[in-house]
Amino acid sequence: MRVRKISTIALVVTSAALSLTACGGSDGSSAAAQNSTPAAASSSTSGQGTATASSSANGGTSASGSSGSSSAGNKAASRKSTASGTTCKTEHLAFSAASAGVKNEIVVNLKNTGSATCSMHGFPGVQLLGPGGLGEKGPDAAHTDTTAATATIAPGEETRFLLHYIPDSSGSGKTYTKLAVTPPNETVFDVMDLNGLKITIAAGTGNAPDVYVDPVGYHTGSGK
Repeated sequence: MRVRKISTIALVVTSAALSLTACGGSDGSSAAAQNSTPAAASSSTSGQGTATASSSANGGTSASGSSGSSSAGNKAASRKSTASGTTCKTEHLAFSAASAGVKNEIVVNLKNTGSATCSMHGFPGVQLLGPGGLGEKGPDAAHTDTTAATATIAPGEETRFLLHYIPDSSGSGKTYTKLAVTPPNETVFDVMDLNGLKITIAAGTGNAPDVYVDPVGYHTGSGK
């Protein structure tokens, strides 16, 4: 009888144990499910973070693109501004000479034949030439003490400079009818005629030059 009671008790204990095990398994599944929820949430949050980062990255690219466009626009404007104020090139200038209306002075006109506004500042290089051009080189003009100003010339407009000379009085001077003119800050010269004018100076000038040049900017305008 005692054995039977023990068996009965054992059955009860075993049943209880099985019940507890079952409950424990249920709790474990629930816990796993609960643990899986934060993981899923974390994965979802990570996805949003990537999307946000991606969106942010796209936004950044877009902003960068916008900034780039703005920068490109500024650069274009800068290039345009630079181009409009660039130094006048010899190839885009037409040279002519006329009497300055003052004895022993000649005005040299430099007309902007280019399509953009340009500017000049300083003294031109001027060398006297005879009828034979470069085959009859004369002296280089010295600079006067006139202060240089910047001359800005729109297409079709002109700037000018004055050439002064001390005429020969000995009767044995040399005559020049052309000029080799190099605009300020340029390295290319242009050979021009004096349009019927002549410069006759002493053949031997020694250390004292007989021809002088002012800086450009004597006058600007349409030249009409």
